[in-house]
Amino acid sequence: MSHSDQDLTRHFAEAHHPLPAEEFVSNVMTRIGRERQRRMRRKAALALLVAVVAAAATPYVAEGSLALGGGLFDALAAFGAALGSPAGWACSIAVGAWALSRVWAIGRR
Repeated sequence: MSHSDQDLTRHFAEAHHPLPAEEFVSNVMTRIGRERQRRMRRKAALALLVAVVAAAATPYVAEGSLALGGGLFDALAAFGAALGSPAGWACSIAVGAWALSRVWAIGRR
């Protein structure tokens, strides 16, 4: 059941005395219009609230993102320096050989 149907059913239930057809339809349409306006205002207010919260949180999100990126850069720099050592070379050769063996094992199927 749509919102309009629910509103119309509620308005029929609220009617205490019979009104002339034109007056009743006019009243119902006025009430339905007011409900739609209220619903639209609530949606607009919620969208505005979400936009304000997002705008207020943007500096903190950007700061966290930059801190995370800086930490990742430092970790990758240390990892790259470790790969330049003889132990890093040995490990990278072992990982490369393992990867090639996996590729060839998959290719045989």
